[in-house]
Amino acid sequence: MQVKLTTPTQLSQEEFAAWASFQEQSPEFDSPYFRPEFSQAVAVVRDDVEVAVLLEDEQPVGFLPFQRLGSRAGKPVGGRLSDYQAVVGQPGLAFDPRELVRACELSVLDFDHMLATQTPFQPYHQFIDKSPYLDLSYGFESYRAALRQSARIEMRQTFRLSRKLSREVAPVRCEIFSEDTTTFDMLLRWKSQQYHATDVTDVFSFPWTTDLLREIWKQQSDSFRGVLSVLYAGDRPIAAHFGMRAGEVLHWWFPAYDRTFANYGPGRVLLAKVAQECESHGIKKIDLGRGVAAYKSLVMSGATEVAVGSVDLRPVARCLRSSWRWTREWVRNSPLYGPARIPGRIIHRISEWMQFQ
Repeated sequence: MQVKLTTPTQLSQEEFAAWASFQEQSPEFDSPYFRPEFSQAVAVVRDDVEVAVLLEDEQPVGFLPFQRLGSRAGKPVGGRLSDYQAVVGQPGLAFDPRELVRACELSVLDFDHMLATQTPFQPYHQFIDKSPYLDLSYGFESYRAALRQSARIEMRQTFRLSRKLSREVAPVRCEIFSEDTTTFDMLLRWKSQQYHATDVTDVFSFPWTTDLLREIWKQQSDSFRGVLSVLYAGDRPIAAHFGMRAGEVLHWWFPAYDRTFANYGPGRVLLAKVAQECESHGIKKIDLGRGVAAYKSLVMSGATEVAVGSVDLRPVARCLRSSWRWTREWVRNSPLYGPARIPGRIIHRISEWMQFQ
């Protein structure tokens, strides 16, 4: 196998078509993150995006997009905004990750949302997490009927909140595919306020992240598109979400709402309303992204396993990085987490800042 390095915007028509074909033909690559258009969008707003094209007999058989950090470190395209990673290629594609990293002229390749099913990377996993999703293959009512009892109760409560909102404020309506630029800007403000309120790094304080969302929103093809969904009370937007769609999959990415209406659960209502209308738009799955938070655990139909780890060609660095990840996870799940929270938060902030550079 040979490897050719290029950039997403310099792919030939044949390479782009091969990448798109691999994504469309394999259910494991159903996420919008695996579309070549996503990597191209990131490359428009950043100058450090590259693609390793895996070749057999001079024909492309796989694609690994990555960002080059410095001269020898590779990280996922989109950094912390990337919810899925993998080599997108032919079914059963075999490759040596270490040789692939060398061919990319890297010393280390980090990943934090690698498909756990991608066999060649399994020896390099540090731990596995889950990315929940809503299975809407047979429509919303079938999805809801398949939920466990506690989740069905929660869903009924969500629709009760929607009716209460209609009675006490104004009639509720949902627009799945909105083109309202004013609401888009409002969503970014709401999300930044949420980050600050919860003491989480504001991703939109880095200009390229906002530019990326705008670039993705320009994409409106059948195979890949940015999606702005809005929940209105009368004519007033009270919740919104920006995500991506590829084929039959909608990736739930940046939801936020007007805190004035927090008691009505507008974020939950928006997700339920969107899910309710998915069938009419040919959407069969809503992916909620990595992490099984309390509400995700209630509404999820299942979860995709994703891995965190590194392919590191430096033995000492590999050992140190592995020890750091295990220690961090142990502290998070131990009685020491409270006392360690302040210094841990400082380290976490530095790590997040590095991810967005």
